[in-house]
Amino acid sequence: MVEKRSTSRRKKGYRLFSLLFVLLLGILGAENCAALTSYLSPERVLILANEKSPLSQKIARLYQKARRVPEENLLLLPLPRKEEISRPIYLKFLERPLSEYLARAGLVDQILAIVLMPEVPHKIKGKVAREGDAAAVDSELTLLYRKMLYGPYRLAGWLPNPFFQAPLETPFEHDRFDIYLVTRIAGFSAEDCEALIKRGLLAAETRPPYTLVLDAKDGPVGPGDNWLHATYLLLKGFPGLEFALSFEPAFLLSAERVIGYASWGSNDPNYPRDRRLFFKFLPGAIGVTYVSTSARTFKEPPPGWKVGAPWHAKHKHFGGSPQSLIGDLIRLGITGISGNAYEPYLSASARPHLLFPAYLRGKPLAEAYYRSLAYLSWQTVVVGDPLAHLPGTKFSPRKPGAWFEERKKRFLRARAAGDHLFLARIYLKLGLEEQAFRELKKLWHKGNPPQEAYVVLFSLIGNPKLKNRLRALLEKDGTPTGRFILAVLAAREKRFKEAQKLLEPLLAEERFSLYPDALALAGEMALKRGNCKEAVRFLEKAIAARPPNWQLFPSLYRALKKCGQKERAEHIKEKILRLPELAELWPRFRD
Repeated sequence: MVEKRSTSRRKKGYRLFSLLFVLLLGILGAENCAALTSYLSPERVLILANEKSPLSQKIARLYQKARRVPEENLLLLPLPRKEEISRPIYLKFLERPLSEYLARAGLVDQILAIVLMPEVPHKIKGKVAREGDAAAVDSELTLLYRKMLYGPYRLAGWLPNPFFQAPLETPFEHDRFDIYLVTRIAGFSAEDCEALIKRGLLAAETRPPYTLVLDAKDGPVGPGDNWLHATYLLLKGFPGLEFALSFEPAFLLSAERVIGYASWGSNDPNYPRDRRLFFKFLPGAIGVTYVSTSARTFKEPPPGWKVGAPWHAKHKHFGGSPQSLIGDLIRLGITGISGNAYEPYLSASARPHLLFPAYLRGKPLAEAYYRSLAYLSWQTVVVGDPLAHLPGTKFSPRKPGAWFEERKKRFLRARAAGDHLFLARIYLKLGLEEQAFRELKKLWHKGNPPQEAYVVLFSLIGNPKLKNRLRALLEKDGTPTGRFILAVLAAREKRFKEAQKLLEPLLAEERFSLYPDALALAGEMALKRGNCKEAVRFLEKAIAARPPNWQLFPSLYRALKKCGQKERAEHIKEKILRLPELAELWPRFRD
């Protein structure tokens, strides 16, 4: 499940929470950016409905008319009227016909977003685990563009989302991002789906004042609550925006004029078991909850069903889980919400400090959500009209280029010419790390591989199946970069003496391109060996050689504390906690 934590008010949580609020007083309010540009338009949205479902067809026609989506952008496929389907059924009846239609109709680059209608299956059955192949249909379809280009990708686990953390001023387009943005219209009933579409249309007329609800559990001491707190820091001072904040045991049940909502849902022990919430959502409101199975079903629970039953009490579950459902928030009036078909792990949840700033500053719903999601081919279901947006969004019509064809030709030329570096990069995008290594190995056999090949090779060091082959390849390499990668491999296995010996000549050569990284590795190893003075010396040099090098500050903080320099350590901690863009580092400063 998404990580659960005790509701006990730990003293260290209170200390950090108090410190953060003191720091807030000195932070400037968020600036209101100029209108952001988007290339999304009705002509660039594909509607996919279930031909076997009258409800699916009805809602599809309603959405098509409401958004004036061209007739050729509506695809009806004969699909099982089930929420969960097998992988072979998904491939045969959904993915393959969709890819064939996009190619036949010349829509591969034209389409940016795919919106799925009710009773289009949303779960692919499989192994539910970190390296499992169970997935949300919606998340799997995001990679259809890439699969049509290069072929099948790895199904075990997730793949990185190339649009994750994209700069706010960067519009989504296929010239840069080889994926689709996939959302769906869903709810407990036809009326819920119709209301969802209407709210998406009305979002463009919704104006401040707004309320952003951020409901944490234990204060900003862990990743989920840190993201909520970073959201506050980033948007504090945003024109017309007020906050409903909770870092207390009580769960927030109501607020007026809500434009954004984020909470732990039923993973917060204080969530109401009767599921009764009283928020007044504005048209265009979006949200996220850190709940493992919140999109497991869009069937309506029976009257009186309560969340929070023990996991072993299966007779009290609904849809196979005791957790809260995003369907309740759709019924309550939200316009966009992300949920999970199966267990995603917290790092795979939509991150509110990336989602809300993007949406409030002009990104349409689909772009805002996918900017906040780290992984694809995974568990996320994004519900809502992909075109929904607040006033001020700048839509710029753009004629699609022939990016797909250009990429395809480049790929085929690379295969024919034996461009091993290019092919290795493609296999890496597909999650096929062993194939990527085989292509790189051919470069080393030819002799004198380009520097870019080392960058790709370095990205493979986390694969335990490849570590021995990587070491064997690099032991014959003899280059400084090869020595550095060998040192990293040795350090990961706690063979510090070996790693130090490999690093020594690199630390003496300041002109070496990876000199700051060699210093950082030496500092991290010294810290693990308990030599705090040496750790401080190397880490400070690494930061000076490549400022600001924020990733090293948590280690420098720990090294300074071990050396008794507590005042300097606390100064560093306070500095990092002032920067919401570094929220991912905050947990590393926990005492």
